[in-house]
Amino acid sequence: LEHLHIPSFSFAVAQSINSVVNVVGVILLSKAYNIFKPGSVRPPALSWTPSRFGCQVSSRSRMRHDRDADAGTAKGSDWEAMTEELASRGISLSDLLEFYSSLGVCIMPSFQPDVHTTNDVVRLGIIPRTASACSSYAEFVNHGKKVMPKKMVTHNWQNLFRDLLATVIADALGEHNFELIAELLSDKDGVGVLEETLRVQGRLQETYWICAFSVNQHASICGGNPNGDIDPVTRIPHPTCNCNAPKFFNKDPPLNAHGESIKCEMNKFDDMMAFLARKDPNFTEVIAVDANLNLFSRAWCMAELAEAHRMGMVQKLMPRNNATLLTRQNTLQRLRVEDMKASRPEDVQEILAKIPDKNVFNQ
Repeated sequence: LEHLHIPSFSFAVAQSINSVVNVVGVILLSKAYNIFKPGSVRPPALSWTPSRFGCQVSSRSRMRHDRDADAGTAKGSDWEAMTEELASRGISLSDLLEFYSSLGVCIMPSFQPDVHTTNDVVRLGIIPRTASACSSYAEFVNHGKKVMPKKMVTHNWQNLFRDLLATVIADALGEHNFELIAELLSDKDGVGVLEETLRVQGRLQETYWICAFSVNQHASICGGNPNGDIDPVTRIPHPTCNCNAPKFFNKDPPLNAHGESIKCEMNKFDDMMAFLARKDPNFTEVIAVDANLNLFSRAWCMAELAEAHRMGMVQKLMPRNNATLLTRQNTLQRLRVEDMKASRPEDVQEILAKIPDKNVFNQ
């Protein structure tokens, strides 16, 4: 192992890990992130080859951003102010890791990393944790301070929450996929290894916009469980929140001139993305791809993909492993935006209306 140049802290942590998988993981992580000395060149991250993904911001993209600025202004100053406020709810990797480390301990005692989805964690962890403040989790941990994110994560709420965090960590460390990191996140000692690796690489303060953390769930979904979702471990239905905070969905007043709810936070993702891309030409969309590719069948995920593509934003695909895309190539080629699904049918129609040429997008 001498040729790996693994620093001493990695060996110290590795000795405390009982799982063989995690020992191997420490070695691989150490090799991947620590053999590169100052001045050396890191290999580039894997990029998705079709123009839909991995495209670079160009002058054409900036012109699109200018048009988007005009469109946002046309929706009214209140709409624009709400969009900018929503965009300022970034969350750091440090805070994400602290939240994750609390799961199964003081937050959501039933949490199991290989079982619970993001939907479960929002219902059983994020909503109860923020009930006293009636705010988004990002606002809660940022103490009301505006934090502008560098990247936005598009993900499927039915995917494992562990894999969502693994995607973010993999992106921060320049990895090609998140499989190994997900394995490390399944073990307490592995989480410690990842945190130390991020600290050494100076990545703990990287900021992301993630809807589960950045949207105020108390202004939308916290008061109901329309699908009767249950905790897959305890078999107890997801509780509803009794915060009594006002809820705002797509058509709830006050409305702008286009009949859109001004206070709803879930109908502004496209304007928010445009705002962030105007402020930062390098603003990136990270796409967390689950093994079954269910992300590509979800309406809001496709809406975010379509909007980022339309604006020419940089888009980075993050699969569980490279085989995910290779073995499901036929599935990817058959995907049609018209076949996507949403919890509410009206969302599908609204999102489809924002994609002018569906055949071009499908290609």
